[in-house]
Amino acid sequence: MKVYTSTSPAPNPRALAIILKIKGIEPEWIEIDMLKGDNRAPAYKAINPAGQLPCLITDSGFAIAEVSAIAEYLDEIKPDPSLGGNTAEERAETRMRVRQMDYWIIAPFMNGFRHGAGKDFFAGRIPIHEGLSEPSFAMAEGGMAWLDKQMAGKTFMCGERLSYADPIFFGMMEFGAALKMGVSPTHKNLTAYMERLASHESFGQ
Repeated sequence: MKVYTSTSPAPNPRALAIILKIKGIEPEWIEIDMLKGDNRAPAYKAINPAGQLPCLITDSGFAIAEVSAIAEYLDEIKPDPSLGGNTAEERAETRMRVRQMDYWIIAPFMNGFRHGAGKDFFAGRIPIHEGLSEPSFAMAEGGMAWLDKQMAGKTFMCGERLSYADPIFFGMMEFGAALKMGVSPTHKNLTAYMERLASHESFGQ
């Protein structure tokens, strides 16, 4: 098993590194210089046409992109510990939470960054739309306010069960915090949740 990744600050490679640590899987790591744009170069896009990181290559040579898809594949080949869930309901809950995060928080958050503070870096890599950043961040903030309420009384995103939803959210918000764009302290449940994850042995750098 090989994983194409980047050690540059990036939320998705960070999330997968946490997942692999929890699962106790040590792949062959292949570094792609994202800052130089090597993930958009023809050589890498021949492996992952989306040009995104990370990307896992199975022993048979099949390429899997997207952290949630990789996490579910890893559960299939190494069920213990499961990060998707041990029952149909648990697996559905994990997918539900990830989809909610993607739609209401992560996608708008990244749009806010790419078309705002990060536009100089992303110019030439994606079309930049002036004026998109502020409403995107507003949407992400609304999503976090909603999620903060859902987290009341919960240890992890799926209650008392650690799932791959947790590294995905943590990786994104850790990245945001480094840019002064992380979880607002007004979201007390999410703030406490991030602190719990940061102290978890598998989430340390």
